[in-house]
Amino acid sequence: MQTRRVFLKTLLGFAAIIIPWSVLPTRLGEAMKTGLGHPSVKLLLPPSLTSKQNNAINEESLSRTAMDDIFALTSSEMQGRKAGSVGEAKAAEYLASQLSMLGLKPMGDQETGFTQAFTISPVIETRINGRLTFRPGENRNLRTPSANLLGGLLGENPAEIVLISAHYDHLGVFEGQVYPGANDNASGVGCVLDVMRRILREGKTPKRTIVLAFWSAEEMGFVGSEAFVHASSFPLHQIQAVLNVDTVGNGMIGDFALWSNGENIAVKAIYKAASECGASAVLTPTGGHNSDSVSFISAGIPALTLMTHDWLYKNHTPEDTTALVKPEQIHLASEIIYRAVHILAF
Repeated sequence: MQTRRVFLKTLLGFAAIIIPWSVLPTRLGEAMKTGLGHPSVKLLLPPSLTSKQNNAINEESLSRTAMDDIFALTSSEMQGRKAGSVGEAKAAEYLASQLSMLGLKPMGDQETGFTQAFTISPVIETRINGRLTFRPGENRNLRTPSANLLGGLLGENPAEIVLISAHYDHLGVFEGQVYPGANDNASGVGCVLDVMRRILREGKTPKRTIVLAFWSAEEMGFVGSEAFVHASSFPLHQIQAVLNVDTVGNGMIGDFALWSNGENIAVKAIYKAASECGASAVLTPTGGHNSDSVSFISAGIPALTLMTHDWLYKNHTPEDTTALVKPEQIHLASEIIYRAVHILAF
């Protein structure tokens, strides 16, 4: 009973973070106007608080770029986006607003629209080889709320899904320093949104439904994607392929790596797409690391993670800022994912 009371108190605290932020759109809009040089974006009523579909597409949202998203997600308000924190809640609200303004169908929990709620156990910050990371904390019964976000573009066959995803959490603030997580993984989030905006601008209906998914708590051990696989908001067997994007903004232009369990249909689509773009994307050993694609591979779903070969450079340090991200690399990663989505969904 005591554990339940603690959880409910934490859940209410998380709601107290989300709701005031979401009903004060001017604050984020003005911050984006100042930080990005764009006119302020009017945030809609939070999709996380409604299950109604927003069919109208906001033209201004369609004109945004991956770099706009990266700047927004690494702004001071986001405070490094640690899962379960105030900063991550603000990042979730930003992403929910983008999904809504793109007119996507809410694909989260039935009663909460774009969001799929789950909880995370306590973690402790630690450094390994100079990189900040998390290890399990004590009192595993104390849980903190967090959420994935999912929105879809319905295809001619809504029962078949191509899922493109990226984790939006990072490491937060440690010892007074903010870990912005520009490359890891604001770059992946911006890339995924860029692909969907391009598809929507073209106005073509895909044969298969395309779902955008933003995972939380990847840095704590793929907790968000595992939570989805264990309690998915739509049947897992509908997912034909998963294209996960993680740390794609640095390194030599066009030099990408793939993490997967072999040459599945997702990998073959990326091979073809990268070749068409004059880029390289090859299967690479994980070296003890991984990303959210592993949650789907474990469930028998064809999945991969696209990243750069140099993804470890300044990774999990306060130096992972927007200065590390190369717009040309982000553009090329988006082009590869876009072409792979066309192979798989159109």
